[in-house]
Amino acid sequence: MDLVKGRAVVKFGGADLSSGENIRKAAEMVVKSGYWEIAVVVSAMGKTTDDLIETMSQIGEVSDREYADTVSMGERTSARLFASALRAQGAPATYLEPSMEGWPIITDSNYREAKPDMEETSTRVRRFLEPLLGKTIPVVCGFLGIDKAGSVTTLGRGGSDTTAVLLGNCLRAEEVILVKDTRGVMSADPKVVPDAKPLESLSIQEMLALAQGGAKIVKAEALTYKLPEQKLRIVSFSKGLRSPETEITGDLHSSSFEIRERQRLAAISLLSEINSENLSALFSRLKEKPIYGVSTGAGSVTVFTSLEGAKEILKDLHGLGLFKAVSSREGVGMIELMHPVFINSPGWTAKLSGALASRNVNVIEITTNRSSINIFVDESQLDYAIKAVRDAIET
Repeated sequence: MDLVKGRAVVKFGGADLSSGENIRKAAEMVVKSGYWEIAVVVSAMGKTTDDLIETMSQIGEVSDREYADTVSMGERTSARLFASALRAQGAPATYLEPSMEGWPIITDSNYREAKPDMEETSTRVRRFLEPLLGKTIPVVCGFLGIDKAGSVTTLGRGGSDTTAVLLGNCLRAEEVILVKDTRGVMSADPKVVPDAKPLESLSIQEMLALAQGGAKIVKAEALTYKLPEQKLRIVSFSKGLRSPETEITGDLHSSSFEIRERQRLAAISLLSEINSENLSALFSRLKEKPIYGVSTGAGSVTVFTSLEGAKEILKDLHGLGLFKAVSSREGVGMIELMHPVFINSPGWTAKLSGALASRNVNVIEITTNRSSINIFVDESQLDYAIKAVRDAIET
C-alpha cells in the first residue's frame, strides 16, 4: 500500500491548545505547513479532561457510558474552536465529532479503554474523511470513538495519539506529526533532569520501551498503527511543524508472531540484598557478555547470559565476599516471542505458561516487556517448548 505524498495528519495536545492565542498559533502552523492535504487531530484544551474527571468524582458514581459521554465534551469543544481559528485565517475547515454521520472511528463498547475496529474505521475513513482532504481541513476530535450502537467511547488517557496514528494509517499519510510542549523526545524528563537533551531519532522499539517505562510522550498503543515507511515525528509547539525534533523509525506491524530461540545459556543466581552496590558488582563482572534476562526475588537475583565463561564469572563473584551464595545453572534455552498484540491484550503470559505447564515443560523464568515475552526453559526441552508455544498462539 503506497503512501500518499504530501499528505499529513497533525495532532495538537492539550497544552498546545490551552488558550485562544495558542489555538490561533496552532491554526497558523497548519495553514502555513505547505502540505497538499492535511487533517488535524485535537485534544481537549489544557486540563479540561482532568477537570471533568475530577468533577465527576465529586458528584458520585457514574457509569462508564456516562463517563465517556461527559469527558468527550473537551475534545468536542476543541474541534469547534480549532476549525473556527482556521476559518479566521482564511482556510476552509470542517470539524468531525462523534455525533455526526461521517464520524470515522468505530470501536468496541469498552467506554473507558476502547479498541478501534480497524476494518470498519478504515472503511469510514475512506468514505467520509478522505474525500475532504485538499478541499477543506478536517479537524477531528482526538481520544474519542463510537461503538456500533452509536454510543461515545474513549481510547484511554493519551488516546489522541492513537487517533492521529490510526488516521494516518487509514489515510496512508506520508507523515504523522505529534505536536508536544517539549522539544521532541528528550533523553529524560526535563522537569526531573534539567540537562536532558532532545533525541534526533528513536526506533519504534526504543520509543515503546520508554513508553513502558513511564515516559508520557507517545501512548504505546498508538505505535502499533504506524505504517512501515511512514514518517512519525514528535515536534515542539514553539518550533513548528517542519522542525526536525525527533523522528520515530520502523514499525511494529507483523502478520504473525515472531519466535526466536537461543541455546547454550547459563542462569547465574546470587543470594544477596538487592541494592545498587551488589548489582553494580554483578554487572561489572559480566563486562561485555550479553544479558538476555534479569529477574529478582526476595533476597536473590538471577541473570541469564551466554554459557561461555560462566564458571569463571561465578568464581569471581564469589571472591568478592558480597554475596551469601552463588550458583550457575547450565543448559538453559530461551524462547523470545514478539508481537505488538501483547501491548493491547493482557493474559498472554498466563496463557503461555499454562500451555507449557500442560505439556510438563518446566519454566525456569519468564520476563516480559510491552511487545515481547522471553521464556527460559531447560535446553533439553526447548524444541518441545517451542511447539507448545506455537500451539498456544494459534488457538
